[in-house]
Amino acid sequence: MTTRPDPIAMNATTIVLLPHATGADATCLRIDADGRVLSRHPPDVDSPLTASPAQPVVRQLLAVPGSECLSCWLDLPARNPVQALAAARVLVAAHVAGPIDTLHLAIAPMAADGGSRQVVAIESATMQAWLDRATALGMTPDAVVPLPMLLPPPEPPAAGTTSEVVVAEIDGHWLVRGEQLAFAAEPALAEQIIGDRPRRLLTAADAESAFAANALMPPIDLLQYAFARQSTHRQGWPAYRRAAILAAVLAVSPLVLLTAQAIRYELAARALQSQTAALARTLMPTLEEGANPLPPIRARLAELQAGGGFAHATATLLAAVAATDGAELDALSYAGGELQATLVVPSPPALEQIRGALFDAGLELTENDGGKTNGRSRYTITVRTSA
Repeated sequence: MTTRPDPIAMNATTIVLLPHATGADATCLRIDADGRVLSRHPPDVDSPLTASPAQPVVRQLLAVPGSECLSCWLDLPARNPVQALAAARVLVAAHVAGPIDTLHLAIAPMAADGGSRQVVAIESATMQAWLDRATALGMTPDAVVPLPMLLPPPEPPAAGTTSEVVVAEIDGHWLVRGEQLAFAAEPALAEQIIGDRPRRLLTAADAESAFAANALMPPIDLLQYAFARQSTHRQGWPAYRRAAILAAVLAVSPLVLLTAQAIRYELAARALQSQTAALARTLMPTLEEGANPLPPIRARLAELQAGGGFAHATATLLAAVAATDGAELDALSYAGGELQATLVVPSPPALEQIRGALFDAGLELTENDGGKTNGRSRYTITVRTSA
């Protein structure tokens, strides 16, 4: 079986732009390794886009209508992809009016400086329809990207000014990309969303040039999770081992959902910090002016959430592991008021860092040495409320 070369080594990229309107023709752009448009034409169903012995293998990117995609930027606590997906599902629920069970989610890579990550939500049926259309065009995409994310990012704003948005009109819709903003909509609706923010308008030709340049390294790829590209290289024991690890993580996904729910409330509390302080003084007249209202509020929440020790221990442990470089959880269970887990750390000091974070949250960690795995220390740990 022929394998695809590394994208860096490819001399050309093919971009297929799917139109918003049903039944309209797609547009095919062929670009060189520097992101310049070499040709523009409709895809030819009689000349498939997939490689043949007479054609060099090129990278293929499918650009889909942004009007079908919901983009939001979320603080995801989990490094593990399955945990990140579970957390994102809980947090995305605050941005959609209907059920999320039928949505496909894609998560952008974590930036070098951390921070929020883009999450794109699409109906799974819509995603499948796009891939079916690509197949009909003889295309096997290496990446699927919402069209607004191929616009250039906004310029950093000057001190004291509002960040700009980049706007292009394609197929009667406005494509908009800004700071933690990306969507496509009819012009009237886009105007309402943009408001008074400064705009940088692109012509259709400038927009296509931007699509070509940004296609070389798109900020997000929708081919994830259920729609991820299948690798032909993972076979034998490594594949079985990976499947076993993923099965173990999936087994604790309800715990991750509870953790994400707790984090969602915590983030909402931070966003309303000033209002919370005023309300706390109203509800608790004995609270001194300028005193931190969070401790008494959290104490009250603890009283109202009797029996919430499970969520507290799980959220604290996952946060401590996420904050410790090289630390991973292989298994997690809860019984009899105690949290049991299998923890892998690069060195004993990393275990002490996690122990300290749990101690600060009123939790006690005890461990049993499980030996070494690939040069890393493995422990079976128990987390309980400190005596």
